[in-house]
Amino acid sequence: MEPNVWVKSLEEVVRKFLLVIPNIAAAIAILVIGYIVARILKAVVIKLLTSTKLFAKVEELKIPEKEGTVDIIGRLTFYLVMLFVLLAFFNVLNLPIIAAPIGTLVNTVMEYLPRVGGAAIIIIIAWIIAKILKMVILKGLGLLNFDEKLSKYFKGRPSEIIAGITFYLVLLFAIPPFLEALKLTSVTKPLSEMWGKFTGMFPNLLAAAIIVIIGFLIAKIVREIIVNLLVGFGIDRGAERVGIDKTLGKLKVSGMIGTIIYVLILIPVLIAALDALNIPAVSTPGRDMLAVVLNKLPSIFAASIIIILAIVIGKIIQTLLAQILMGLGFDRLLEGLGVKKAGQKAPSHVVGIIAFIYIIFFAVMEAAEVLNFQMLSNLSSQFIAFAFKVILAVVIFGAGILVGNWVKRLTQGATKERPFIANLAKAAIVIFALAIALQNLGIANEIVTLAFGLLLGSIAIAAAIAFGIGSKEIAGREVDAWVKKLKGEK
Repeated sequence: MEPNVWVKSLEEVVRKFLLVIPNIAAAIAILVIGYIVARILKAVVIKLLTSTKLFAKVEELKIPEKEGTVDIIGRLTFYLVMLFVLLAFFNVLNLPIIAAPIGTLVNTVMEYLPRVGGAAIIIIIAWIIAKILKMVILKGLGLLNFDEKLSKYFKGRPSEIIAGITFYLVLLFAIPPFLEALKLTSVTKPLSEMWGKFTGMFPNLLAAAIIVIIGFLIAKIVREIIVNLLVGFGIDRGAERVGIDKTLGKLKVSGMIGTIIYVLILIPVLIAALDALNIPAVSTPGRDMLAVVLNKLPSIFAASIIIILAIVIGKIIQTLLAQILMGLGFDRLLEGLGVKKAGQKAPSHVVGIIAFIYIIFFAVMEAAEVLNFQMLSNLSSQFIAFAFKVILAVVIFGAGILVGNWVKRLTQGATKERPFIANLAKAAIVIFALAIALQNLGIANEIVTLAFGLLLGSIAIAAAIAFGIGSKEIAGREVDAWVKKLKGEK
């Protein structure tokens, strides 16, 4: 190749390079200036958002993240500006292969930016309205001393609960327009339908909530009035005199009656609330169940009266029976027969407790009849019948032991040299009493009768053998005398 060709080629390269230098310089200037502007805008946005404390509530949530919300918004601003800077940078350099996808991305961002901005404005306005309403409710209820008036019936601060519910309800109402502003059709359509159903049900829910709250307040107030009236009438003192307070433990009769009245008031309130919901799938079975309970109330009331009267009458009979038996010398009689106290309780008190328990079982059986609990009624009647047999068997066996001890002492006095006879007499009486007790319980009547007959027969045979062996010499002498007498007569 000739030298002039090399020179021409070099001149062409230099010429093209000189033509590109302004573009490169302009692109570098755009990149540097754009970067500086992006950094400045980022700092300005962070400063503005920090000074307005717009995201203070979000920061208070203490969500575990590396950066705060304000920092994220500042960084997004920086990247958005840099995106425009890069697009201008590659366009100046005349690099369409790189600039085209960046341009598409910028167009997409610019298309969605108004949507995001509109959605952000909607949610910010909703948040401001919710905040104002919350402050107004708190202020208004504070002026009315709402929390102090309800402190007897509610723990905490009800005004804050009401204000908080209002705040979040306003935000919930802002969700559909927020999603519509983003034009997320696949999400907004089902959510809008669901929200439409919710808003249609909201008046019913609100009515049901108001009914429950008012009913709850009325029930609490009526319970307080009833309890105070009963305490004023001295029903708790009367219960202490009768002895019911020991049965109830820490419960007071006035408090128990007040709670029953409270529940009775709440049942129709819940029925009315379910009717207000107007949701057949929920309200119909719930209403039917509460209606059944309401229809059963007279029976429940009658059964409760039976149980309460049984407790009162049982306590009175327990006290009277214990005092009568004590006055008749029942405890001294049993002590004389060798029966000791059951712990700290005298035998007369034990008999009184047994009588009280028996009366309660009778009351339970009658209450089950009133409530139409046939199985429980039959079970109670069978148990009472069996318990009567058990008590009678215990009495028979105990009487046998007492009589056996008494006979043993009498026999020991007459036969001091032969204690075996006294023990044998006691064992015979105790076994006889045990046999009668088992027969009374209906436990293997034939076996008990056979065993008792064999035992008595064995005792009779043993006594006969013992008597025969012990009087062998006397019997021999008598037999000799009879033989001699017969021979002399012949």
